[in-house]
Amino acid sequence: MRRHVWTAAVTAGLLLFGLPAPLAHADGQADPGQTTIVVTVEPHQGDPAAAASDAITEVGGEVTKVVPITDTTVAVTVDATTSQAEQLGEAAETQDGVVAAEPSRKVYPTSTDDTLYDYLWDLNNGADSTYGVNAEDAWPTSTGTGVVVGVIDTGITAHPDLTASSSAIVGGNVVAGYDFITSPTSAGDGGGWDDDPTDEGDYHTENGTPVDSSWHGTHVSGTIAAIANNGRDIAGVAPDAEVQPIRVLGRDGGSDYDVAAAITWGAGLHVDGVPDNPTPAAVLNLSLGGGGVCPTSIQTAIDGAVAAGTIVVVAAGNDGSPLSTTFPANCDHVVNVVATGHDGTRSWYSNYGTASVPATVSAPGGSASSGSDGDYRHWIWSTWNSGTTTGGSPTYTGMIGTSMAAPHVAGVAALVKAADSGLTVAEVTDILTSTAKASAGCSTTECGAGIVDAAAAVAAAGHVPSPPPSVAPTLESLAISGSPIVGSTLTASASVTPSDASLAWQWTISGSVVSTSSSYTPVSADVGQDVVVQAVASHDGHSVSQTASVRISSAALSLVSRPKATGTFRVGHKVKASKGSWSPTPATYHYQWYRSGKKISKATKSTYKLTRSDRKKKITVKVTVTLPGYLTASATSSSHKVK
Repeated sequence: MRRHVWTAAVTAGLLLFGLPAPLAHADGQADPGQTTIVVTVEPHQGDPAAAASDAITEVGGEVTKVVPITDTTVAVTVDATTSQAEQLGEAAETQDGVVAAEPSRKVYPTSTDDTLYDYLWDLNNGADSTYGVNAEDAWPTSTGTGVVVGVIDTGITAHPDLTASSSAIVGGNVVAGYDFITSPTSAGDGGGWDDDPTDEGDYHTENGTPVDSSWHGTHVSGTIAAIANNGRDIAGVAPDAEVQPIRVLGRDGGSDYDVAAAITWGAGLHVDGVPDNPTPAAVLNLSLGGGGVCPTSIQTAIDGAVAAGTIVVVAAGNDGSPLSTTFPANCDHVVNVVATGHDGTRSWYSNYGTASVPATVSAPGGSASSGSDGDYRHWIWSTWNSGTTTGGSPTYTGMIGTSMAAPHVAGVAALVKAADSGLTVAEVTDILTSTAKASAGCSTTECGAGIVDAAAAVAAAGHVPSPPPSVAPTLESLAISGSPIVGSTLTASASVTPSDASLAWQWTISGSVVSTSSSYTPVSADVGQDVVVQAVASHDGHSVSQTASVRISSAALSLVSRPKATGTFRVGHKVKASKGSWSPTPATYHYQWYRSGKKISKATKSTYKLTRSDRKKKITVKVTVTLPGYLTASATSSSHKVK
C-alpha cells in the first residue's frame, strides 16, 4: 500500500445514546403524545400483529398504529407518554402469549469526532505502531472475497473507493441493501421502509447548536471493505469483501425495533412486508448503541441471526462506562469490541468489560488513554462525504470511537470466513479471541482477549480441524415404572446411544406440560387421565423422540390404626368414636353406629347416647373416609356390650 497525506474538512460531533422517544407520523410531524411499544409474542401465532395489538388494548392502551416486524416482533404505537407506555408494557407482559412489551428506545452512532489522518497504522504493524490489526499480512491468504458484511448504520453515500462510482451506491464492493428507518422525519427521504439505503444526512440541532451530518455508515463501510490497489487513498481490512448497507440511523438516531428488523433481514431471515435479502450477510456490524438493558426484540433478532450462522459484531460504546450500561453491546451472543489507541491502551472514551458483561476483543478506534483526542494521525482514516447537511462530494476523513473499532473486527471476521466458509459463528469467535494479541495494560475482562490479529486469525482458520461426522442418536426401550395411581411416583427410562447423547423428558396431560424431569407424581385431578411421557434424544444436531403413556387410577387409603368407641357403656351414657388414623389424611369422615351388627337409625355422629334398646347388645361404630383421588375406605371399631 502506498501512503498518502490527505486533507479534509474537520467536523465535530457528540456521542449520544438512546432514550425512549415517540415515533413520527406519516406526515413527518412528531406527536409527543404517542409512544411505540415493541411487543414480542410467542412464536407460531396465527396473527402476531393482532395478538400484540390485542394485548395492549386489553390493558387499556389506545392503539393508533401496528407494524409487524417479524413473526414474533410487532411495533404497536399508542396514545401515551413514555411513562404511561412503560406501565402498559408491564401490564401487557402478564397477558398470555406475550414474551415482552417494551417502550421503544433510540439508538445512535457510537462515533465521537472526526479530523485529518494520514497513516494507516490500524491496518498494519509498521514502525509507527505495533497495535494495528495486521491486515496487510493476512491479504496474501485472504482478502474477504465472497463474504458479505452487513453495515447496520446511517446508510451509505456513493464513493469511488467503495462503490467504484461517485454517483451510484451499488457497485464495486457494495451490494444492494435496505432502508429500515420508520420515521420519515428521521429518514429525510419522505418515506418509511424501502430498498434505498442512501444516507440522506443525519444533520440536526442539539441544544440550539447545529450538528453536521456524520456520514457514519460510509466511514464504517470503508474501514471494512474500501477497494485496494485502485489508485485511490485507502484500503479496507477486507478489501475484496462486499458491504451491504442497512440503514437504521437518521436525523434523530434510530428505533430499536428498526434495528431488530435490520438484524433479522441482514441475516437472511424474513421480515414482514419486506422482500427477503438475496445476499444474506455472513457478518453484521453494529456501530451504534442505546442506554439500558438489552431489549427483548433486539436479543431475539440477534439469537435468530446467530442461529442462522451470522456473526454479530457490536461497538462497545463511548461513555467510558461498563458494557452492561449499553445495548446491544450487553446483549448475549455478540462480539463486543472495545476501542484501543495507537499505543495499544484502551481509548479514553471506550466502554469496557466487567465481570457481569466482559468484553470479547479490542481493535483500533483511535486516540489513546490520556483523555484527549491526541494526534490526528493516530485516528482512523476512512471514506467520507464533504456535505455538511445533505450529500456532497466523496472524500476521506479521520474519526475516533468504538464505531471505528467494531468494523476492524467485522473485517477480520470476513477474512476468516473467506478463508473457510464452513466455520460456524462459535468457531470464528474462538479464532478471533484465541489469536488476539494483548492490549497494553488492560485486563481481559475490560478489553477482551486482546487486539484482533488478522494474519494470525486467517492462519488459524486454515488449521481448524474438520468436525467429526455427525452421529444421529437412537432411542430404545422407553418404559414407565411405578404404579399409575395418585400419589405414586412414575419414573421413565430409556436406552440411548451414543453415550454422550442428551436425553430430555416431558410429561403431559391433555396437552399441558406437568413435568420436565424423568419422573412425575400424579395428583387427584389426574384420575382417569392419560399421562404421556416423551423422551427426546439429541446428538450432533439430530434428535429422535418416543412416547409412552399410562392411565391414572385412584389409590387406596391405608389404615394405620382402627377407629375406637370409648366411654361408659351403660344405658343413658354418651359414648364417643375416635376416627382412627389413615395415610394420607382423609378429607372427610362419616360415622355410623351399629347395635349387634345392625345400623342404628340416625346415629351418624361421632357421639351416641345409649338407650334401653341397647341393653345387653354389642355396640360398634363404623368410620368411612374419603379423599379426592383415592378410593373410599371404612373401618369398624371393636364391640362393647352395654350393661
